[in-house]
Amino acid sequence: MTTNIECRDYHNYANNTCVFMRTTPDCKLDEGFINYLTFVFCTIGDKLLALGLTLLAGWLLVLFIGLGVTADAYFCPALRVIARVLKLSENIAGVTFLAFGNGAPDIFSAIAAVGSAKGGDVGLAFGALFGAGVFVTTVVAGTIGLVTPFTSIQRPLLRDIIFFIVAAFGAYVAMYDGKIYLVESLGFIIMYIVYLIVLIGGYFVNRRIKDRRALLQAVQTEAAARSYGSVQTTGETTVVADEASRIIPDDSESQPDVTFALALRHAFLPRTDTPWVERNLINKIFSIIRMPVLLILHFTVPLVDYDVQEHNWNKLLNSFHLLSGPLAVAILTKVGFMKIANVFPVWAAVAIVGTILCFASLILTEYHTKPRYHSGFAFLGFAVSVVWIYCIANEIVNLLSTFGIVFGISNTILGLTFLAWGNSLSDYVSNVVSARQGYPNMGISACYGGPLLNFLMGLGIPFTFATIKNGAPFSIDVSLLQNVIAYFLFGSLAGTLVFIPLNKFYYGRRFGSLLILYYVAFLVIAILIETNVIGGK
Repeated sequence: MTTNIECRDYHNYANNTCVFMRTTPDCKLDEGFINYLTFVFCTIGDKLLALGLTLLAGWLLVLFIGLGVTADAYFCPALRVIARVLKLSENIAGVTFLAFGNGAPDIFSAIAAVGSAKGGDVGLAFGALFGAGVFVTTVVAGTIGLVTPFTSIQRPLLRDIIFFIVAAFGAYVAMYDGKIYLVESLGFIIMYIVYLIVLIGGYFVNRRIKDRRALLQAVQTEAAARSYGSVQTTGETTVVADEASRIIPDDSESQPDVTFALALRHAFLPRTDTPWVERNLINKIFSIIRMPVLLILHFTVPLVDYDVQEHNWNKLLNSFHLLSGPLAVAILTKVGFMKIANVFPVWAAVAIVGTILCFASLILTEYHTKPRYHSGFAFLGFAVSVVWIYCIANEIVNLLSTFGIVFGISNTILGLTFLAWGNSLSDYVSNVVSARQGYPNMGISACYGGPLLNFLMGLGIPFTFATIKNGAPFSIDVSLLQNVIAYFLFGSLAGTLVFIPLNKFYYGRRFGSLLILYYVAFLVIAILIETNVIGGK
């Protein structure tokens, strides 16, 4: 086969599709563990193509679940612990570590999509980032307005929307000439740093203003009290130590003694908050699908939780993590398959060192008292979960590319639909739930601040790596659909920026419905462009 043949031309080789998939360079899926094209056309075969695609669709669902579980249950808790170990303030930790944790699926998916791009086709990355931006700022924000009409906060909302418009415009300009330069990719990262400076600076300014107001009110109260001569105040907010001691648990208190069998059960079986008998049918089915993912993560990723006693220390399981965690990293990154001096495999060396550390931990630690270095497991959990997220994102990108090749769908349409929906599903659930629980401003803020972070870092990080690696600007294949996605993102942001102040920052059901209809129109036009009804030659 010649190297200029695209994999999408496999229809022209119907009598020998398997050989075509094995020998055509464009059909090679980079960095993945499975070549899904050869699995479908060689292992399953053309005659059972529908069966093979059904299996891949189920596997794609499992991967999306695994991506969400890894990010929410392991990556984000590890970042919270690391932020606490580094003694970062809650605000700084929220806009840096925790924001990065919440956006991990989008960011790592963009990195994987750019890393596997061929011939400048980064439609999967652009489609996912722009598509997720349109989805969250229309469907999620609109649903919040439908569920809980409310009056939003003003300055933070305007700040996030304006920054998002500037970021989207910068991305459009960067891809307009078909090349992304190192300065442009670094510009996205610098823009995020500027956003953090504005955000943190505004936080401290507002806190200082509130402190001054509180001090003035305290002085006035003290003056009024002195006039009566009966009340004595200090003018400062005090904390009652006895009350705090009753609320905050004492970490030095040891866990009650348990049997060795129960310790084994807790170590090797993930615990859930809701008993099985109390779950409905949908939750039971979802739990069955999640169980293999949870078991793999449970055995390879340590979880440190400061909200539970002894910070979730488990001697047996955490000792095993010293072996399984590094071994998983070595295998998932494929570094473990390399050989030292062309003789000894790396995974074997990692296994030997991990076994030594495992037995050392079993000998030197107690069952019910966490060791002094227990917070170090959070750093190990962070590293292992990052590798898991990146590998899962790679497999998702390869799977979507496979579906695009088989059905003749562009990467851009796959990015703005399946990849954007899959990565934004957790945002939809968490933001809408926050609104229903009486915190609509929290949900609406996340509709703009979260996608803004994903957008800036999802473009800045992968293209910075790519331009440095290539030593030249990264060439991209710009299409009509990518331009239309950018226009619709501008429209949703600009429309909100104009309408909301005119509506006195009120998110009502009418505006929410308009936002959702706007997204429906966006999907319809995107599909018409994909099917060449619009812009076709």
